Amino acid sequence: MADAAHTLIVEDEPDMARVLEYNLSQQGYSTFVTTNCRDALAQARTAPPALILLDVRLPDGSGLDVLRQLKADSRTAPVPVVVVSAIGDEGTVVEALNLGAEDYVAKPVRIQELLARVAAILRRPRTPVPAAAMLSVGALSLDLQARRATVDGTPIELTRTEFDLLAQFLRHPGRVFTRQQFCESLGAGGSVQERTIDAHVRTLRRKLGPTGKVLMTVWGVGYRLAEDGELGKGC
Repeated sequence: MADAAHTLIVEDEPDMARVLEYNLSQQGYSTFVTTNCRDALAQARTAPPALILLDVRLPDGSGLDVLRQLKADSRTAPVPVVVVSAIGDEGTVVEALNLGAEDYVAKPVRIQELLARVAAILRRPRTPVPAAAMLSVGALSLDLQARRATVDGTPIELTRTEFDLLAQFLRHPGRVFTRQQFCESLGAGGSVQERTIDAHVRTLRRKLGPTGKVLMTVWGVGYRLAEDGELGKGC
């Protein structure tokens, strides 16, 4: 019997969703059902579950894109994902596993086997990504060890100074920084000057696209990072 582990079901076929929800609840799991990519990502980020069952064909996109974004976000990267799909070709299975799926179960589902796989995955000791190694807000994520920035899973090319500046923002969401404070933390011998901070922020906003709105100007003072949810969905 599971210890009330919370499972997110991402499935747009009502009958299949009901079968999964019923059988998981019978094993003691709590469940939440979403039927599309957008709601799946929002729910997973708001309340990261113990496990996600993810279909590939969804009304507004591919479950593989959802998987890619989940694994790029520090909040959801540690959550195990089991892909449950009628698509059973080798290429799709391999892609899902390479993107970070724990398992791939082809439809029609043998429910007892699926339940056994879920239980086995949840018994494994989880090794979360260290908090200091990953930073994120909304669709934006930074991998500090790899020095890699992504927006919705898409890599963004940044210079060393741009990456360090963005990391400073993400370490302190909501905190207002003056240009002088940025220079002190990034300057390394005076290579970053106050007058260049504005240019770096403008460049970051451009490179981040719509997500760049999270870098907010505090007039007469400096800049701050919008806190999660402050600007609504899509940022």
